[in-house]
Amino acid sequence: MEFNTIIGQAARKEDFFPRPQIQSEIWKKLKPGSSLLFVGPRRVGKSSILFNLLDEPKEKHIIIYYTSESVNNENEFYRKLFNHIVERLNTFKKYQKKLTTLGKTFLKSIESIGKDGIKFQHNNSISYYNEVMALVRNLDLGEDRMIVLIDEFAQTIENIMRDENDDNAIHFLETNREIRQRPEIHKKLQFIYTGSIGLENIVERINGINFINDLHPISIPPLSRKEAEGLTDKIIRGSEVTFADGAFEHLLNLIEWWIPFYFQIILDEVPKILVANNSTVITKDDIDTAVNNALKLRIYFEHWFTRLRNAFKGNNFSFVKEVLNIISEKKRFSSSGIVDLAIKHKLEDSYNNLINTLKYDGYINNEDDPKTYRFNSPLLREWWNRNVAN
Repeated sequence: MEFNTIIGQAARKEDFFPRPQIQSEIWKKLKPGSSLLFVGPRRVGKSSILFNLLDEPKEKHIIIYYTSESVNNENEFYRKLFNHIVERLNTFKKYQKKLTTLGKTFLKSIESIGKDGIKFQHNNSISYYNEVMALVRNLDLGEDRMIVLIDEFAQTIENIMRDENDDNAIHFLETNREIRQRPEIHKKLQFIYTGSIGLENIVERINGINFINDLHPISIPPLSRKEAEGLTDKIIRGSEVTFADGAFEHLLNLIEWWIPFYFQIILDEVPKILVANNSTVITKDDIDTAVNNALKLRIYFEHWFTRLRNAFKGNNFSFVKEVLNIISEKKRFSSSGIVDLAIKHKLEDSYNNLINTLKYDGYINNEDDPKTYRFNSPLLREWWNRNVAN
């Protein structure tokens, strides 16, 4: 017995669970000249939606996917961006000859384009920002538009801040904005930025908000009740498995924060339990067992800790870890208590950004009461309490 679970990777094509309202909003706001900031905590399904844009593009839209997570240098970012654009355009017969001509006239980084593909030069003396500008400026796209989906862009900013300096990160934000603002560019080339860490929180640290205030934000919320039912049905479809009375409600109550990831990891455990019980009916006890089994698998939750370990150092890390430890034990933590903790760690002037990062990245929220913080997910709270706090 198996369910249709997809864990740890984007769900694509027949595995993709549609989010029509969000997909429609993206296309609606992608009018000529606009670029978007696709926001939402980790594991809510952002990458799956991006890949759906790639897999099912609208007519006259050339979709390019580029993850910049490992990039820590401005010129390297534009080199990879340039290569991704050229390689994607070269898959269209109508652009192959145009690219060859541009490669001979305006572009320094293309050695040749032929039957065996494209041969790029990798020369750090070349300004790949200028290469991107020259390519887009001089390429006649007709009525086509290129949409570049840049995944983990905020991580690139953070990498440059860490490996170079804040000034270089500011300059990188400036050049990105310049590409988006150039009249001869922005109706040919648009961007959707997304990632598992909050871009606004990263750029706020270096006073760079004004370099991204032209981006149109689109947020991806947790699943609605109807969507949670639809996703569950998609996961168990074809298995002849049913839920006992109250079992599905029990699943919803235990997850509480209805994001696809939690449904996937819990329901992935269920078939083994049913086989052991020689049953095709999911009970409340089965759900409890599945949750406990999932919590024992560090691979599902460890990234929540390692993300903070990699992103924060010194007092910053000690502060965010202690905040989460306290919330995992007490279930709630007052904003006044957080202020006292910030004073203890000598972070009175910067703790707000750290708390906002925890909120954006999907750890905590204060939606029930602005003065009280809690974990978004009871599952993550329980895992954190077992494996980090104790």
